Amino acid sequence: MIYQQTGMMIRQTNYSETSRIITILTESGEQVPLMARGFNKPKSPFTVLRQGFLEALFTYNRFKGMGTLNDVDVTERYTNLNSNFELYTHGSYILEVISRALDEDYAESAYYNLLRKAYDLLDDNNERYSVTSLVLIKMLPAYGGELNVDSCAICGESNYQNYSHYSFKYHSVICNRCLSEESLERAVAISNKVLYFSLYLKHVKIRDVKSIHISEDIGKQLLRFIEMLYDEYSGVYFKSKKLIDK
Repeated sequence: MIYQQTGMMIRQTNYSETSRIITILTESGEQVPLMARGFNKPKSPFTVLRQGFLEALFTYNRFKGMGTLNDVDVTERYTNLNSNFELYTHGSYILEVISRALDEDYAESAYYNLLRKAYDLLDDNNERYSVTSLVLIKMLPAYGGELNVDSCAICGESNYQNYSHYSFKYHSVICNRCLSEESLERAVAISNKVLYFSLYLKHVKIRDVKSIHISEDIGKQLLRFIEMLYDEYSGVYFKSKKLIDK
């Protein structure tokens, strides 16, 4: 049966001297493995897939298991993202975070929408550290973690301007009025601006995000904070993050 589906290539591996097996993530969130015959040949019709991140209409034959790729029609090239090394490294980090959470037996369109939104934002020169943070925040539950920044763990204070620490003892923020020797055990000081942006990015709907323009310094602090949560709650190490200069 012949299919045409919009998607992004998320994985590839050499199969032979001339062919590769690629995996695409479709708009519906399904992972589709495809044999791309002649991929490595100089005049291959799939040469465009070597040019970095892109969205395309993939045409392929598939009955059960692996399909065979027939044609690729690019719909979005992400020219800026692919030509800027710093943006590209963030794109790689984002792809790894999303792709490692995918379930082969379960399609999740939200993951595709998040990946496409992140690439759109990076390609439009939005602040890259906060774009990456957006993805990590949205994906945290898939790795067994939770971002608790809505209210003080001790008194319930919900004014972010009074937040000053995140506690790994209470697994939430702590406000200035509740600081004590006991509450500061396993707590780290975090800027209230960082906690505010993390709160905003946690609750905002992906379709409502049009741009993210904050200072690079706050963006870096935000990403460091979210990565601390991953280190504490997931124990997952992402190889791509070592390329990010923080």
